Amino acid sequence: MVKIAVIGAGLLGIKIAGELAYHGHRVRIHDSNIKNLNSVFQRMEEDKKNLREEGVLLHKNFIGQVLCMSRLEETVCDADVIIECVLEDLEVKKDLFERISHLCKPEAVLCSNTLRLKMDDIVQRTNNKERTMGLRFLFPVYCIPEVEITPSSFSSQKAIQKVRIMLERMGKTLFFRSGGEPLILSEEQREERKKARLEQIKSSSGVGHLFESMIPALSHQGNVPQDEEKKKGMEEDRDPDCAICMDRMRDCLLCPCHHMITCYECSKMLHNRRDGCPVCRKDITELIRVYHS
Repeated sequence: MVKIAVIGAGLLGIKIAGELAYHGHRVRIHDSNIKNLNSVFQRMEEDKKNLREEGVLLHKNFIGQVLCMSRLEETVCDADVIIECVLEDLEVKKDLFERISHLCKPEAVLCSNTLRLKMDDIVQRTNNKERTMGLRFLFPVYCIPEVEITPSSFSSQKAIQKVRIMLERMGKTLFFRSGGEPLILSEEQREERKKARLEQIKSSSGVGHLFESMIPALSHQGNVPQDEEKKKGMEEDRDPDCAICMDRMRDCLLCPCHHMITCYECSKMLHNRRDGCPVCRKDITELIRVYHS
């Protein structure tokens, strides 16, 4: 499991966050537009429903967890990999990369999902430029194995290797752009890849997706927790630490959604600043403290 931050809750940002969670990673997603952030939960639920109907998702939920964060610093503070998916505006991306580079861990890898902008331009003011690169997930992300990598002139082999290993364990294939134009899949090419993915799932399960106990054929077991994760349980039970401070134990139910994702102190902080639940973004009306034996 890799701790990943996705910056930008637009169409691609949400699908990238969902794909990463599908493969068991813990994802924090942020958008400066609260309306976009508040829509993440519902839009991701719609994606899950479509994936279940298509036979790609064999369980009710993704194995990894997606947390919606209203503060950039809380989104990136512990991330191993950060993926930027904001609008295609050079100045916006330059400012964002500069801010993130001072808020995240010094070893965190910073990636941009840019379509056409040059990475060297984006990272002009970024701290530790050697950990930056372009990383473009092809629409519609789910079922698409290819991921385009565009190193900057500063990108280190160590950073590229870190991202390559993470993606290959997800069953993804990194490729470098050939020529000046980005690869954009046609509807026919998307359907071919979806068909191939479904065949992969069927061949791994023997009888297709009739039984929820069957799993996708990915190098790390795809949308099913690995053995060590099974021991820890699913969803919220897998990580007992507060999703905000990552220090204290989760001991507070947020009402009315009843998600237990934070400690009591951080729950009070969210409530006081009128922030929403990190899981579903519902308004917090009441806090119920839980005492662990």
